[in-house]
Amino acid sequence: MMRIIAGTARGTQLAVPSSGTRPTQDRVREAIFSALQSRGATEDACVLDLFAGSGAYGFESLSRGALSLDLVDRAQSAAKIIRKNRGSSPVFAPAKLYVQSALTFLGSRLLGANPNPQWELVFIDPPYAMKNSEILEVLDQLHPLCDPDAWIVVERSARDEAPDWKTEHWEEESRKLYGESAVYLLRPALEYPENGVGEA
Repeated sequence: MMRIIAGTARGTQLAVPSSGTRPTQDRVREAIFSALQSRGATEDACVLDLFAGSGAYGFESLSRGALSLDLVDRAQSAAKIIRKNRGSSPVFAPAKLYVQSALTFLGSRLLGANPNPQWELVFIDPPYAMKNSEILEVLDQLHPLCDPDAWIVVERSARDEAPDWKTEHWEEESRKLYGESAVYLLRPALEYPENGVGEA
């Protein structure tokens, strides 16, 4: 079992799938949310939790003042656990679950189903076996759907080569190692006209 670390649902126990997911340790989540709250990233935020697993990142966000939560995981075993956890506290009532792959979910938004959600806080915690190129594809799809001041948290294996997040869309704000986990904090890149001169 896991637990909600802080906020209005503090101490609420969360179930985890028996297999197929890799729950983030409480101490790692605590460090991540400490960094996010110091940046004002959770209060009244619209949150997206991709590869949600148990939904712990998303539910922790609601406990700490997030306004809304979309949870995405294609595994039926994870969906069952997420539904169970959603019912463990009235604080989690705003959460919406989508049993789809991350790319299918984001693609449907790009095509106009509930367009332009403008998520302000996004968690991306895929299986460690997923290739960095696949995660970059997810990030490319995600970019036009995020708030310009969004915060993106990506968790990877500390043993893997650090991804090159700096693309035309994203910039790495920080990276931290917590045992077996490497946590990257990304922001949308500032975009300028090609000639480098702003419009009057």
